[in-house]
Parts: sequence; C-alpha cells; structure tokens
Amino acid sequence: MSDDPAILICVGATKAGTSSLYRYLHDHPDCHMRSIKEIHYFDTVDFEDYEHQFDVLARLRSSILERQEVAQANGNAWKVGNLQRQLDDVAEMVRVLKRGQDGVSDYLFYLLDGADGKKLVGDITPGYCLLSEDRLRQMAHMAPDVRFLFLMRDPVDRLWSHVRMQAARQRRQGEEVAVKAKRIMNRVVNRDLEKHIAPRGDYVGIVERLKRAVPEDKLLIGFTEDVMTGQGLTDLCRFLGISAAPIEQEPHAHEGVKLKLSDKQRREAAEFLAPQYAYVEKTFGPLPSRWQANMARI
Repeated sequence: MSDDPAILICVGATKAGTSSLYRYLHDHPDCHMRSIKEIHYFDTVDFEDYEHQFDVLARLRSSILERQEVAQANGNAWKVGNLQRQLDDVAEMVRVLKRGQDGVSDYLFYLLDGADGKKLVGDITPGYCLLSEDRLRQMAHMAPDVRFLFLMRDPVDRLWSHVRMQAARQRRQGEEVAVKAKRIMNRVVNRDLEKHIAPRGDYVGIVERLKRAVPEDKLLIGFTEDVMTGQGLTDLCRFLGISAAPIEQEPHAHEGVKLKLSDKQRREAAEFLAPQYAYVEKTFGPLPSRWQANMARI
C-alpha cells in the first residue's frame, strides 16, 4: 500500500468558488498545496495549448519578480521568501509542461514534492472540466488514490460572473466594463457566440463524463452554495480523508467586478440555461434556494 497522500483533482466549475477552496486547503494542516493554484498540465497537453500557457507563465513570473523587488526594497523578508517559492513553482511547471505527454510522472512528483507526511495534495484547475472522458479516466488511475471534486454554482450566477471576468480581461482602452459585459452576455445567450464560456458551465456534459470516468467512491459533485459552508466543508474533509478544519468566516465564490444583471438579461440567461437546471434537479434532487430563485424565471 502506498504511503503517498491522496491526490485531489478539482475540475471546476469556473467561477464556482474554487479560489476560496484553494485558500482553505492551502491553509489546512493536513494538506500540501503548491503556491500556484492552477497547474493546467492536462488541458495544456491535450489541447496543445503550449504557446498560450508558456506565455501565461512568463507573465506570471514577471509579475512575481516585480512584487519581489518591492518586498526586498521594503525589507519584507517573509514576503520575499514566499514569492521565491512561487517563482520556483513557476519554473517547475514550465519544466513539466515541456515534457508534454511524457510528463505525467513529473507532474505527480511536482504535486507530491514537499508533502512530508501530509494526507492530501491537490491540483485545482477548472479548465480540466473540458477534458475528454478518456483523459479523465487516465487521471483517475494515475496514482493509487485520486479523488475528484466538481462544484456546481447556480448556472446564471456562474455565467454572469464568468462574463464579467472576461469583460474585465478583454476591455480595451476607453471601454466600460459594464457595457462590454452586457454585450458578451447577449452574445452568449442570444447568438450562440463566445463559445468558450458556456462549456465551462455545461453541467450536463461535465457530470456525465465524470460519472463514466471516475469510480463512484472517488467522485464528489456538490453545490457550491452547500459545499462552501461550515457543514459543507466538514463533509468535504471527510470525503478527502482529512480532519475538519474550523473556519472563522465561510468562504465564497470570488465575484470580481461588481455589476448588476438586468431583470431582462437574467430571465434570458435562465431560459438559455434551462437544460442545466433541469438536469441537475433530476440528477441531484432539490436545488439550493438561489438556484430555485433563478429557475423560477424560466
């Protein structure tokens, strides 16, 4: 029997509270989480997205170096050391990605390196929700104990949060984020455009692939609204095989830019996402109150 810790693979969903989950597990005494939340190994390899990911890591490295210089100038030794750990992790991620399809063992070593008796290591990369059933099945069997988690946030709230994030990222000089976000939302729900956004919230497809690829006892699919609570995190810790760590304040999904969705667009989004609401309700039973409120608009 292996003495290695269990491996958590959180495959999303995008804008469903995964950053808060990462912070919770990063600070948990039974867990060893690397300093970079999203590793993006499997999606980079499968979609041959190397150029983009290397560019992302290069920009991340530059940002960390700038912050490290400021910390050094301010004499903040702790922050300098913490940022150095991030730089080391970025360098190791680049090395693993350069191995391509042959890098799975290097990827596992990266996760496990430094665990030192911890019970759990993990990779929280929402982009993995787009992976094929075959790849998910391979991941589920790449080590003796691999556990999968998928968080489902209310579909309308998740979509609007994702749209706002994209609007902030894509905004050109002189553009207002609010205007751009509403235009992107219209393209998603009315014109079948912005096709990279909706698949991240395709609970029907993602859940069915996970259920076919991952052993039932190694898979947890839950509502963000339930999991990211005190009791929900206690239940999650039980699934992960770690102790329940108390929290002073319940974590929540990172909202990003604060913009209100109009009643008209919320209704249109609910109609667009009706198949998601219907599938989740049929598959997992009663929906959280937030889901029911948006579903009532259909």
